[in-house]
Amino acid sequence: MGVQMGNHPSSLTDTETELASIARMLSHIRDSARALDAQAVEYCVEMALQAVANELQDRSELVIAAAGFNARTHSLQ
Repeated sequence: MGVQMGNHPSSLTDTETELASIARMLSHIRDSARALDAQAVEYCVEMALQAVANELQDRSELVIAAAGFNARTHSLQ
């Protein structure tokens, strides 16, 4: 099994690790397209990279929100 977020909110899940790997691959492809002056390919890859980055950001915001909710719950007890 992969690292779960339960004990360490900053740890990455398997899905987040895969998304980070995809982002690295897309960055390499984008840089290669840029070096070849393939603007259409670069644009498409940039859009895919932005979608992956948005997904990772959404996931981290959920973790932060959940951690904040847990902290408020404990303070009420």
